[in-house]
Amino acid sequence: MLPISIGVSALYLTGPGLAVLVRQLQFVEKKEAIYLTLALVFGGLLSYGIYQLSDYFCDWVSSEKKVHGSFEFAAKFEGHNSPASKELESGINSFHSVKPKPQVSAASTAASSDEQTAKEANQNINQFLTPVVNGFVDTLIVISLGGGFDLWLFFRQKKRLLEDQRLRELKQAQEARREAELRLSVLVAQVEPHFLFNTLAGVRSAINTEPVRATAIVDHLVDYLRTTIPKFRSDGSSSQARLQQQLDAARAYLNLMQARIPRLNFSIESEIADAALPPLMLISLVENAIKHGVEPKIGPAHIAINARELVFDKQSLLELSVADDGVGFGGTTSGSGIGLENIRERLASMYGDVANLTLKANPEGGVTAIICLPLEK
Repeated sequence: MLPISIGVSALYLTGPGLAVLVRQLQFVEKKEAIYLTLALVFGGLLSYGIYQLSDYFCDWVSSEKKVHGSFEFAAKFEGHNSPASKELESGINSFHSVKPKPQVSAASTAASSDEQTAKEANQNINQFLTPVVNGFVDTLIVISLGGGFDLWLFFRQKKRLLEDQRLRELKQAQEARREAELRLSVLVAQVEPHFLFNTLAGVRSAINTEPVRATAIVDHLVDYLRTTIPKFRSDGSSSQARLQQQLDAARAYLNLMQARIPRLNFSIESEIADAALPPLMLISLVENAIKHGVEPKIGPAHIAINARELVFDKQSLLELSVADDGVGFGGTTSGSGIGLENIRERLASMYGDVANLTLKANPEGGVTAIICLPLEK
């Protein structure tokens, strides 16, 4: 029992102990799986070696005791080797020599032969089954005590945890998308009334003094609503729109603003045929330039919209800029408005650190708002 106790103790302590150490070192997933398996295999081999050494030691101690006991028995036997014992031994031997031998018949000989054959067959079967059964039982014992079942349960539980983590991440992504869509819908609801209120106010002020300009404003308003409102409605539930659609919407908006503010001029240039662009970002920048740059300025004003492709760190980027020559940061805003902050949050939620919105002052006056994001055609 001593070799078995020592070997089993080493089996369920060494391998699992090394496996716990591997887990604490926090290797990458593939290396961790390999090292855990090797730890349990090494623990099993080490316990087998310890068992063999302890078994050899116990056999050696047992053989030493047998040899020592044989010498003591021989000494006692020599002490009782008297003439009387020799005479008793010769009498017993003579009794066995005169004992009659039993007569063996042919039938009994055949029966004993069949019995011997059956015994040999059973012995052969036992010789085959015994190692198989013992090996199967020993394998189950080694796997259970050595941490094999624990390793299987660990991998299965880890797989389930990863699946749960993916489901949680997917759920969070869906919730973030729904939140972004809700914010976008709110932004759509804010943009349309702002257009309408400002435009109608301009029409009202021009009806009595400049009826021709008031009529032109109404005509441009109708054209703008006919071309842009359906797109705003469809984009309110989408995370992506198209660049050309937003350029067309910006052109319609600037035509309307030009009818309201005759001193306004604008230009729109694009080096890209079309690309994906989150909805309402461009029109928000244009509206911001009108409100905080052009309207407070006295005299002529100009807004330039430009879209081009940049390559940075082997990645194609879309750079979309809206530049005005208005009052700049010295006016009523410093670039920290709600609309600009909304754009920054949407870019961060959709692209992370890859996309950004920057504002810079122009040397000749005014501000340039630049959106930079991955180019997706």
